[in-house]
Amino acid sequence: MWCFFFPIVCLLFTSTSTAAGVQVRLAGPGSTQCSGRVEIYHSNIWGTVCDDNWDLYDAKVVCRQLGCGAAVRTVGSDYFGKGTGDIWLDEVICSGSETSLTECDHEGFGVHDCGHHEDAGVVCSVNLPKPRISMYPAGEVRWGQDVSITCSVSTQYLDGAFTLKTTSGSFRTTQTSNTNFATFNILQVTFSDEGSYQCQYEIRDKLQNITSPLSDSVRLSVTVRLQQPSISLTSPDTGLAWSPEGVEVTRGNSFVFTCIINSSYHEGRFSLILSGSNTVDTKPAVNLSASFDFPVAQYEHQGNYSCVYEVTLSGQHFTSTETALITLIVKLPLLLLVSSAAAGTLPLLLLLLLVVCLVLWRRRRARRPAIHMTAGVCVRNIYTSKENEEEGEDYENSDVVCIRKMIEQGGGEEEEESDGYEQPDSDEDHDYENMDGDLNFIKVMEDKREEEDEETSYDENDYVNIDQSL
Repeated sequence: MWCFFFPIVCLLFTSTSTAAGVQVRLAGPGSTQCSGRVEIYHSNIWGTVCDDNWDLYDAKVVCRQLGCGAAVRTVGSDYFGKGTGDIWLDEVICSGSETSLTECDHEGFGVHDCGHHEDAGVVCSVNLPKPRISMYPAGEVRWGQDVSITCSVSTQYLDGAFTLKTTSGSFRTTQTSNTNFATFNILQVTFSDEGSYQCQYEIRDKLQNITSPLSDSVRLSVTVRLQQPSISLTSPDTGLAWSPEGVEVTRGNSFVFTCIINSSYHEGRFSLILSGSNTVDTKPAVNLSASFDFPVAQYEHQGNYSCVYEVTLSGQHFTSTETALITLIVKLPLLLLVSSAAAGTLPLLLLLLLVVCLVLWRRRRARRPAIHMTAGVCVRNIYTSKENEEEGEDYENSDVVCIRKMIEQGGGEEEEESDGYEQPDSDEDHDYENMDGDLNFIKVMEDKREEEDEETSYDENDYVNIDQSL
């Protein structure tokens, strides 16, 4: 009945009541989820709200209805642009406690005296969620490796930005994202990149910057992992001899130790270590390898050898583990070895030979009979007697004087025998003829006795009278 008499008023009250819980949005250039031009959805059409009597109480209802934070300020069309289409509400008056904008006092849907240059807008604070953070690869990162850190939020906002920063220090980098995540790449990390990192999400508009709480932190630790190098031994002169005790190289020959490593750190150096001594030779790595040359192998080169690889990065020194040991044995050349052996045994052989010869000689002397030599010289003396000299008659004495000399070998004794002839006192009375060629006869007789007790006999019949030959 009441509506029959007052149809217009009934329509207004009905529209207001049916508009309870109407959808609200924020639109316009630069708008966000919690800031922008206010629009409501009515009769399946989106329309604007006039800014007459528009204040923070009205904005508070809109911010609450949108699920945003507190109302920061109200703005006009200068901030988020002019809308188009219908203007649904004008002269809106709210107490701030309403749950929907349509619960506030207004002139009615579609009743206004405004243009779109008077479209109302709001700026609400935003309760941004806490971002999540992740790092790849996780855990320790090798020096020089690339690292990526990803920040994300559960709700996407327009014109949001992620900021990555360290918990201590001045590092800070920001990346705008039209999605709910952003990835930060740190290329070829060094020790200066070590630290704990956090993410923060931020929404920026013309009126305010809204930031999220800080995310949890991730720790970036940079390390240097050097693999164990390898070591090899070669000899350009001759082949090497491998034995259970080690590698044999001939003294005087050359040999080379080569150290190799598979690593991403090329600016390093190799050290060749001789165990049990202070001998360390260091060379820079060329293509991750180094060669240590020994032109002449000597005995002092013997021992156990190993290699290590060292690098210096950002002022810090890193050393690999040692390689497996190679035992080097220096041996004599074969010819020299034989000569040395011969030189060492030759005096012993000579001494042994001398002893054998001496023993044999003594045995032979003990069994061999003495050798006797008898030499006989017969001389015919021709002389003239004084008694017959006056008578002119010559007397010729043809007697033969034989002198026999016996030389006994072995005893070293000489014995002279004569045939009863005595040397005259004077040689004046005798004329001697030397019978060297025809008259001298020497006969040597050697008797061998088979028994040591036999004696050597000499027979005077062995002498020949040279008268017959004369």
